[in-house]
Amino acid sequence: MREIITLQLGNLANYTATHFWNAQESYFTYAGQEESLVDHNVHWRAGLGADGTETFLPRTVLYDLKGGFGSLRKINPLYDAASDTTVAADSLWTGPSTVHQQKPVTPSAYQESLDSGTKHPPLTTSTVRYWSDFSKSYFHPKSLVQLYDFELDSAIRPFERFDMGTELFTSLDKEQDILDRDWRPFVEECDLMQGMQVFTTIDDAWGGFASSYLEALRDEYPKSCIWAWGIQSPLADISREKRQLRLSNTAQSLQQAYTQASTVVPLALPESQLWPHIELDCNSPWHISSLLATVSESALIPSRLKGCNGASLADCAESLNTSGNRTIASAGMFIPTDTRDGMDTGDNLSFFQIGQDSSKVKNRPEHIFGQIICHRGPNTEQAEPEETADTRRRQILGNCLTRNYFTKLQFPLLDSYPHIYRDVINRQSIPVHTVLKTTTSISARMKDLRSQGTRLIRLDEREALGNSLAEIADAYQDDWSSGSDEDDDEL
Repeated sequence: MREIITLQLGNLANYTATHFWNAQESYFTYAGQEESLVDHNVHWRAGLGADGTETFLPRTVLYDLKGGFGSLRKINPLYDAASDTTVAADSLWTGPSTVHQQKPVTPSAYQESLDSGTKHPPLTTSTVRYWSDFSKSYFHPKSLVQLYDFELDSAIRPFERFDMGTELFTSLDKEQDILDRDWRPFVEECDLMQGMQVFTTIDDAWGGFASSYLEALRDEYPKSCIWAWGIQSPLADISREKRQLRLSNTAQSLQQAYTQASTVVPLALPESQLWPHIELDCNSPWHISSLLATVSESALIPSRLKGCNGASLADCAESLNTSGNRTIASAGMFIPTDTRDGMDTGDNLSFFQIGQDSSKVKNRPEHIFGQIICHRGPNTEQAEPEETADTRRRQILGNCLTRNYFTKLQFPLLDSYPHIYRDVINRQSIPVHTVLKTTTSISARMKDLRSQGTRLIRLDEREALGNSLAEIADAYQDDWSSGSDEDDDEL
């Protein structure tokens, strides 16, 4: 059935994935509506609630720290078969008990309207306190895993270093095998799993946790396709020390994910100005994650489409990784806007913000090894150009391999999605074009990351990390440039 299981690690990753699941929920069609273009069985699992009613819940396992879930309950109404008093009565202790309960988080007005079926109040940056405040989906109780070792946004013990994440995973895995407890139940439900999708932050301790998790997944499922979206928080308005720490975490996370995942796509908002028609609050994770979710949800929409318009995760990964050693890819997005002449205009927005040191980037033409272009919107139902002997020859020679995918299904603008597009008024969806590609420019970016992101690494580990990043950079060089005069010894 081409199932995909999603893994969510970290608070900003959960914000992004919440937008993703809200979009998937909007694709459901009901009696009297046109059949959906999306195969819901890919990302959703059928089951039975506590009272025997049929359920359809996301195939996901999500982790967050203490305080990160907001008002979201682990046992939702679909599985709430017994009240708290009944559970206490059924416990092993028959004597009197005293309950010490932390004051629960008050649900947002938006969530209360969803529960009561009333009109939804508009969401704002002040009313969205947690990612659960705008979530439209129920989750299976086994999907929600709260880690109590650290607290969200703690000033005393912040969860911010790569080593903290690896140590936390190791300690939890020793107590009880994490994959057996949290992951395997969802895999065993699948008929024919096409792969796994991971949303994780890579510039904090979750990068270390994700690295250990990916290694465990690769050991357990050596032939499965794993797509990892490496999310980075904005670097604006933070101290130099914090910026350096995030670069160090990113360097270690990418080095580990490069060897374990089938494809790794770093996602970060550009530090420069966004499109003129986008109004984004970079201090709001709700706003930041909306753009990151738009590009990630649209770029892999072929993996969930019905019929011949779709493609598997493995097909997409092979189109980008043409040589077998280029697992890091860049992501870009373009939203067409109508002009008076009826033409589409706009600039491509790049989400690949690794190694932004333009002083070291030489003015060389960018060579593309492989790219996937997804066109969403009206008048995009086109057939891919017929493969000819010449195109086959170009692929054999190792030149650019391009795959185009077309669908009339636009990206939905839901009431849970922030109003960040100035020119879009009273529209329920927008066309989106995305590009995933592997290019020679990644080589220079990884070299910059090597020079900038290894300064805080311990001396005994710095050389190994630097050599690994240099090998990654070499994989993105053309044959003619592999012996270039760029001097790396100074790094």
